[in-house]
Order: sequence, then C-alpha cells, then structure tokens
Amino acid sequence: MKNYIYENQDGMVRMNKIRIPDALMFTLYALPLFLSPLSTAATGISLGLLLLGYFLSGHWRNWRVLRTRPWTLPYALLIAWTFLGLVWTSDMYSGMKVAEAAGYGIFAFMGATLPWQERWVKLLIRLFLAGIALNALLAFMMTWKTLPWMNTDNLPYTGFSDHIFLSLVLIQALLWLLWDFQKSWAIPKWLAVLLGLLFFVQLIITPARSGQLAFIVLMPVAIWMLYCGRWKYWALAALCIGLGALAISPVVQSRVELGISNVEQFIAHQNSTTTSLGIRLATMEAGWRMFVEHPLLGVGTGNFALEMRHLQNENKVTKTPQIINTSAANSYLSEAAVLGLPGLIFLLWMMLAATLESWKSRKYPQGWFVLMYLMVFWFGGIYNTLNWGYDNAIGLALVIAIPMIPFRSRV
Repeated sequence: MKNYIYENQDGMVRMNKIRIPDALMFTLYALPLFLSPLSTAATGISLGLLLLGYFLSGHWRNWRVLRTRPWTLPYALLIAWTFLGLVWTSDMYSGMKVAEAAGYGIFAFMGATLPWQERWVKLLIRLFLAGIALNALLAFMMTWKTLPWMNTDNLPYTGFSDHIFLSLVLIQALLWLLWDFQKSWAIPKWLAVLLGLLFFVQLIITPARSGQLAFIVLMPVAIWMLYCGRWKYWALAALCIGLGALAISPVVQSRVELGISNVEQFIAHQNSTTTSLGIRLATMEAGWRMFVEHPLLGVGTGNFALEMRHLQNENKVTKTPQIINTSAANSYLSEAAVLGLPGLIFLLWMMLAATLESWKSRKYPQGWFVLMYLMVFWFGGIYNTLNWGYDNAIGLALVIAIPMIPFRSRV
C-alpha cells in the first residue's frame, strides 16, 4: 500500500492517492464469505474493512460500469423503496433491520466496479469453500466434545452457523463442486471429492430440512445441466446413492416424521399452532393476508410482527402463542406484505435480471457459480425469508457482482 501526498498552495497536506494492491482488495472482498459460517461479528468487522479499503482504493470511480449490469436499476429501486417504507411503518426498530438487510446491496455495486480477473474469482470461491469446510471440521469436534465450545442453538454438527443458513450454503457449495469435480478449475479433483463428502455428511446429519429439500430438488437439475453422455448417468447414479443415504439417515427420518406431525397438528387445530412447520404456515397465511389488504404500499418496512399480531387478534389468521413472527417465512410473501406490489416487483426483477445474466454465462465458471447460488436463493426463498437474513443478504450482494464476461486464463 503506497501513500501519495502533496502540499497545496495554502500549505495544507492532502492525500492524493492510496494504492491498495488488488490481492488485498479482493481478499477483503471475499473475507465476509469466508467468515459468514464462522462468526456474525467477524463478518461485520470484515465488511467494515472492505468499506474502508474500497473507499481508499478509488475503485468507486469506475461507477459507469454499473450501467452494463442488468440488476443495477432494480436493486437500486429495491433498496430505495425499502428505506421509503420506513415512512409508513409503526415498528421502526424492526424496520431498520429490514432496511439494513436491503442496504447490503451496496456491496453488489461496489463489487461490480472492481478490476476482476480470473484469479480473483478463484480466490473468492476458495475462501467461500474454506469457510464452510472450517466450520464443518469445528462442528464435528464440538459435537464430539473435542473442543469445549457449544454448537449454535445446541444443535449437533452445526458449528458456529445457524442451521438453516448452514444447510443452504452447503447446497450452494455442493452445486459448485459439481463443476469443479469435472473441470478442476478452482481446486484439484481430489479436494473436490473430499469437500463434497464432508459437506454431504454434514448435511444429512444436521437437523436442517431446508438444505435437504433443496438437495433433492436442485441437485438433479444441476447434474442434468452440467454433464453430458455417460457422465450424466454416472452422476445420476451417484446422486441416487446420495438420496438413499439421505433417506436412511436417522436425523432426516426424524425431521420428516416431525414435519408430518406438524402438518397434522396444524390441520387439526387451525386456530392456534406452536409447531415449527405450523408457525411457518401461519406466517405465510398472514403475509398473504397483508398483501391482499395492502397491495400497493404494504404494511411498512419491518411492520410484519405488529400487523400479524393485529390480524391474530381479529381471528383472521392462525394464532402462534408466545411467538413473535417478523416475516412470512417466504422471501416473496414477506416482501409483498411489507412493501406491496412494487417491493415484490423490484425483488423479482433484480433476481431475474441477475439469474438471466448468469444463465447466459453458465458455461463459464463464474457464471455457473453465480447461477447455482441464485438457484438456491430462489428455491430456499419459498420457505425462508432469505432476502432479510444477515448472511444471505450479504452473500447475495457479493456474489452477483462477479462479472459474467470470460476472463483471460490467468492463475
């Protein structure tokens, strides 16, 4: 890092330029993805360092490149509309949390202006995988009492991650490893196999239905898209073995039985529910009701919990005793509920624009990585509010900023 200083006519010393090496800049950029499975606090600190490094680097002067990215306008409109929704909210505290999650979109704009090369995409993907792998190893040692720390929420094999976020990020990693196993682009083939086994084992022994369902639905689609000829059938055969392991896992079986029990309880007692799946269904019901009653503006940014309690008091939606529900457990219903039709349109427009951009470049490594990340985001958003999640919102912004143009081959 070099400082360039000059003295003006008034005798005041000013800093003219600070050159931050690209290696440092892109390490700072990828660091939040590495730290997300490990520590929320460390992720926040890394974001602060990224902001500082970016401001000093002067890469923001390349803002004109944002005109070439199809998601720029809808993302900017989504952020602006979310902050505007604070005007008609009754819960400013929760509203600021939702606005903060939307505000992480600034990192997509920052990332798009960086001088990307192939080696920096490799660095980002390697750090992304390294963070998940490190958390997995720590999770095993913590569960086996080799380390004195507790798993998050005392759920076995989750390590320092929230179990829902962890299960979905494991799928994102596995979908990428399909590519790297075939191409050996970012990591060697043997390492792709080892990481794939590690992530899959963690997935089937962790109480996380979100990721397990995403695996069943998205993995066959990814294999069909990526592999050709006999390799496709070998990959599908391996997938069948994986699905068999998933089916006989005691953890998976217990979660399936619990889910069936939750649904039966919800059907039998539709006026009130306290089960995990029942609460999700109740919040989805409330989200839809809010959207129907407030289609143009929604109920206001962050006002979901107060409005749901109001609907429950009027017996319009299922009650969830002693449970505060801050979202509809669905990205799309949550956005529509609090920000109305404009909010939903901006969210879908942004995600569709980024997906189509990556789809056109799916034969390139960065295109496949971004496309698979978005596939999990699309699917996981059906039963989780991912766009308001801290790590999910940050990850989405950092990932979609990767340029889709082919790079010259540089390691």
